[in-house]
Parts: sequence; C-alpha cells; structure tokens
Amino acid sequence: MLIEFRVKNFRSFKNEQTFSMLASFDQSLPGNAIQLPTRKGDRFLNSAAIYGANASGKSNLVIALSLLRNLVALSHQHQKGMMLNYQPFRFDHISAKEPTVFDIEFVKNGIRYDYHLAFTAKEVVEESLYYYPKNRRAMIFSRTGQKFEFNIDQVEQEVISRRALENTLYLSTSVQFNYKGTVQAFEWFRDDLIVLDTTATDPLVDKVVERMNHNKRFKQQLLNALRIADLGIVGVTGKFRDVSPRELEGQFPPQLIGAMTVMGGPFRIRDLRFAHSVKAENGNEEMFELEDHFESEGTRRLFAIVGPIIDSLTDGKTIVIDEMDTKLHHDISDWIVGLFHDPEQNRKGAQLIFNTHDIHLLDLSKFRRDQIWFVEKDPECGSTSLYSLAEFGERKDRDILKAYTHGRYGAVPFILPEKVL
Repeated sequence: MLIEFRVKNFRSFKNEQTFSMLASFDQSLPGNAIQLPTRKGDRFLNSAAIYGANASGKSNLVIALSLLRNLVALSHQHQKGMMLNYQPFRFDHISAKEPTVFDIEFVKNGIRYDYHLAFTAKEVVEESLYYYPKNRRAMIFSRTGQKFEFNIDQVEQEVISRRALENTLYLSTSVQFNYKGTVQAFEWFRDDLIVLDTTATDPLVDKVVERMNHNKRFKQQLLNALRIADLGIVGVTGKFRDVSPRELEGQFPPQLIGAMTVMGGPFRIRDLRFAHSVKAENGNEEMFELEDHFESEGTRRLFAIVGPIIDSLTDGKTIVIDEMDTKLHHDISDWIVGLFHDPEQNRKGAQLIFNTHDIHLLDLSKFRRDQIWFVEKDPECGSTSLYSLAEFGERKDRDILKAYTHGRYGAVPFILPEKVL
C-alpha cells in the first residue's frame, strides 16, 4: 500500500512535489479510506484521481513511479559504466546537473518502509531504507556514494555492499545476494506496485492472455468484467505461436517482412479472439468469433487494463494508470473507480491511482476532497506543481465540476484569443 511519494528534479518536476494517499481527518465517504489493523490511527485512500491540462505533468508522475519501480527491479543487471535513466528538469542550468530525487513510503505485510533514492546519469548519489518493525523508525541501510552504513546485520551487509556498483541500487543488489532484510521492500516494488502507461498496450495484452491461460479463476473474472461492461463478449481465447517471416507475407508491408527476414526468426505472434452471442433473424442465439484487431479500440483498451485491475483487487496491490479514460466511456471509468470503493470487491486494501481528462468524475459524492489532485505547469519557468482539492477547503456540497471548468483550481488550459489562420 502506497502512503506517500515525493519527486524532485524529474522531467517537469523541478522543486519537490508530494503526492499522498494518507487520508485526512475528513469523515465523508468513509468507505473510500482503509484502516489497516497494524496501523492504528492512520487511514489510507483507496483511490486518487489526478487532473490537469495537456503537457502539465500528469503523466510525468506516472513515469516517475514507473522509473523508480524499474530501477529497483532491474538495476542489479547493470554493467559497470552503464548509464542510469536520468531525466532531470532541463529548463534550468543548475537543475540539469543536480540529482533526481525520489522518496517513497509504503506498507508491506503490515510494516511501513521509507525508501530514498538520489541519482544522476552515472551514479547513485544517495540511497537509504528505513522500516518501522514496532512503529519505531529503524535503519536497514544508508549510503552516500559508495560509503555505506548499517545498523543491522552489519557483517553480512558490508560483504554485499562491496558488490554494489556505483550505478546499481543496493536495494536490488542485496536481494540478489539473498539478504532477507530488504526482501519485503523489494517485493513491494516488484509485485505490489503496478504501473500502466498508454504505450504498453501489446505487452499488457500478452500478460493478460498468459495469465488467463494458466488461471481459470482469473479468466472467469476477466469474462465477468467484460460482460458487466456491456461489450457483448461472452468468451475469449488466446494463444501464441511461432511463425517465420515467409508465413507473414501479405499480412505486413514488404519492407517490414524484409527487415524481419534480416533479423531472423521465428517470431512470436498472438492469436486473440473474442466470442459474441448474437440473436439471429430466426430468434436463435448464434456464436461468432472476432480476432482482436476487429474489436473496437475501447474493447482492446479495457481488455489490456482490466486484467491488472483484477490482479490488484485480488491481492491488495497499488495500480497506477496513465490516462485511464483513453478510449473508454465515462460509465466504464466510473465503474472501475467503483470497484475500488466497494468493500465487497476491494477486500484487501487495493489502491487505484490514475490521471484523466474525464471531468464528469469530479463529483464529491464519488470522491473525497483529499482524493482529487491537480497538476499545473508554471508558464514562465515550465515547472509542475502538484496539489489536492483538500487544500482549497471546499464545502462538501460544492459543485466542483463547475468550479474546475471555471478555473477555480487552476490545472486547466489557457487558450490564447488569437487566430490560427
């Protein structure tokens, strides 16, 4: 479960910005906040929506979480001298040379962890991991460059630290050398934080197909979701097969076939089909199958994200979706949000974080004020600010959709009164 994420000097985030899933003392919509048995007094939000104009920085928050997750999961594979994925704020000569900084707080198996990372293109500048085993803060490790400090398991960790390169995260390296003290934190990034962006539809679909072929219960849940969304789908099958470039002639442009031939093969292709039940003229029900490329873009988009959504709800994970409303009707976006607000559907404290342009979700009967966030870019210096509706002290009966469209909260585009032609 995500508690808080802070980002500094990353893309459009010049100054430190804080995104929090810690619920305020607001007592409205109590079902939208979760109380953990091991975290007395604290409640955590089970969803958050982020709004802002185009190019304001909404996606950069998602990209920051994705980058941090990938660094933790994969940095142990880096070879010496390999560059890190460093993307500082570039509209400032000083920031362009300063480290990117991420700070994240989360709960795994009832224990809170605080992880800090600062890095440049060439090296990890700072890194630390703290935890709260008995609600008291304790250090697992801390590093500045290649100088390490340990408060527990010092001998074991010192041996491991000598294996950590300047461009690898100690959190990643220590797990590869079977150090148990960092395993839970590593597993939260790898398993419990799901980040979906708009460019990864095909890999997402592949993962959904693979899982439904190995898990009958998941497949049934997937079909239930597609049926509830009123897509007319009553069945789905998917498989993969290896083909040679010659077998694909006539299906792809000759230039692409030529390039594939040079690369060699075979190539794996996906065969995904959806079954539809249609009433014939004689009144009988008939079944028809359509290959996935004949389905609407909305159907394919929902199929790609609903699998990870089910995964999140089933196991209590945090899922972050970039532009969730892309190709989806408002009612489907509303339904997805409702799954996370329904205690019968969300029994394990799953969290949904998404950015969107669907302003019809701006409704205080659906979201608490601390669940609605805005991003706005300073037109003069190009840096992004992140803030929540709770900071405005709005009344609970306020028409926030109307207030937002009138620019009360910022985070809307300013269209210049000029002629294009």
